[in-house]
Amino acid sequence: MTLGNAGRIAVCWGILTAGGVYAFVLSKQSVDSRRYESMRVRERMRKANHGDYDSSSSERRFD
Repeated sequence: MTLGNAGRIAVCWGILTAGGVYAFVLSKQSVDSRRYESMRVRERMRKANHGDYDSSSSERRFD
């Protein structure tokens, strides 16, 4: 059974739509993983910045 022009167009649109959705899912996963990694780095920096500091031992002055 051969496809007519409308059938070919429908098949192409189906392939393009499936490919577009797949590309969107892959890019979303990539963005989410990068965002998660940057949030982990920020949290680690925030935790490292807490604590008591002895400012008397420093001789730097910021006037």
